[in-house]
Amino acid sequence: MADKIYVDGKYIGVVEVHSWPKTWKMKPNFHYNSKKYTGKVRKLYESVYKAGKALASLYDDTSNDVVDEEMADEYYMRELFKAFGSNP
Repeated sequence: MADKIYVDGKYIGVVEVHSWPKTWKMKPNFHYNSKKYTGKVRKLYESVYKAGKALASLYDDTSNDVVDEEMADEYYMRELFKAFGSNP
C-alpha cells in the first residue's frame, strides 16, 4: 500500500507501508542531496502522516538548497572574475 504525496499540487513522491512491523517509508520523486538527507529518507516512520510530513519537509529543505546553490554559483563566478582581473 502506498499513498501519493503532493505539495502545492505538485507530486513529490510516495509513502509506502512495510507489513511488519507496520512502519512507513518515504520514496521521493525529486532530486535531493543523498549525503545530506540519507538518514531522513531511510528512516522508518510510525504513521503515514509522519512519513508524509517528513517527505514534504525534505522537499522544502531540498528546494531551499537549490536556491542556496544558485546563489553560491553566482558568488563563485564573481570570485573567479576577480581572480582574472575582470569585473562583470
